[in-house]
Amino acid sequence: MTKNTDTVTANEFRDEKTKLENDRASLNEKLQAINTERERCIQQLTMIAGALQTVNHFIARVDPEISLDEEIDIPEAK
Repeated sequence: MTKNTDTVTANEFRDEKTKLENDRASLNEKLQAINTERERCIQQLTMIAGALQTVNHFIARVDPEISLDEEIDIPEAK
């Protein structure tokens, strides 16, 4: 008895459904892992931004930049 290739059996649909459900579960796991990594990266970027702000503050206190347009009063040496 030859199988007609124009027809699809219920078992073939069930097999395809199982494959698709497995693919969906796998992709959901990957997406969850990516979202977790994304949140970790956002936290790191926030911490780095804070550290840069602190470093810039200390640089400005230790070695302030003077604008070329700014007038500077230099006391005379006695």
